[in-house]
Amino acid sequence: MTQDQSHIQVLVIDDDPDDIYLLTEMLRQSKRKQFQVSHCHNLNEAAQRLQDGNTDVVLLDLGLGLTQGLATLENFLALGSAVPVVVFTGVNDERIGEQAIKLGAEDYIPKNEASLTLLTRAISYAIERYALVEQLERRANEDPLTGLSNRHALLNQTSGLINSLERSGSTLAVALLDLDEFKEINDRYGHHAGDQVIMAFASRLKAHLRCSDMVARIGGDEFVWVLTNYDSPHSLVDVIEKKRLQLIQPVQLEELTQPCELIKVSVGVAEWHPGLDLKALLSRADQAMYRSKHGGADDIVIY
Repeated sequence: MTQDQSHIQVLVIDDDPDDIYLLTEMLRQSKRKQFQVSHCHNLNEAAQRLQDGNTDVVLLDLGLGLTQGLATLENFLALGSAVPVVVFTGVNDERIGEQAIKLGAEDYIPKNEASLTLLTRAISYAIERYALVEQLERRANEDPLTGLSNRHALLNQTSGLINSLERSGSTLAVALLDLDEFKEINDRYGHHAGDQVIMAFASRLKAHLRCSDMVARIGGDEFVWVLTNYDSPHSLVDVIEKKRLQLIQPVQLEELTQPCELIKVSVGVAEWHPGLDLKALLSRADQAMYRSKHGGADDIVIY
């Protein structure tokens, strides 16, 4: 998406040349905003066009060859493109419009009611609403200090992974990581320094992860790392140990000229088995982490 909303990239998905011409000419007359209009005749073309990330809003006709009505919108939404969509169709039926919005469209405009004012307003509001919803969802799922996923996002994403494990035959493990002696850092240097350590730890944790893994902060100094598609418990420990060596490196605090002491971290790991959900995995990982803490700092224990 472009950042300058005075210059808006519009993708029209319609197989009628007359409608495409009508939309292009109508938007060209706008005095307040500049619209750059491109078009596709079907959803396959649209999927390729949307990959470049230069589209701000989609105007979608519900009648595209083999797909008709709300099925067209459902097929578009199934593409997974993070772009607001306004349904622009020849079917003048308020019930279809309401259903389209419930499915995920930002607005619904019958072609016989289209005007420059209505169209530009619908496009502007669609972009603004979509951005607001994205921002609210991000806040609801993101830890504000580190930018990592929070407990809510971890639950949602991991539940989906677990549901697919039995079909895929893949592997999954949950590593619970806890900073040892973190209270001493806060007491010695202050909470601002503690925040710096947490942010540095989070940055190192999410660096160089595989796309199938995820990390989250679920408490003050507690983090979760979900690992998938590993070959064996031995290879799992190797991956975690390499990451642990990165995590414990000294952190340069703003208040100090010298880096503080090495970060110490305990790691408890629980492997998924049929019948286990995230709550059970976290409970097992917590028990393993407790053994890690009391068995010596910087130890990795698998439940």
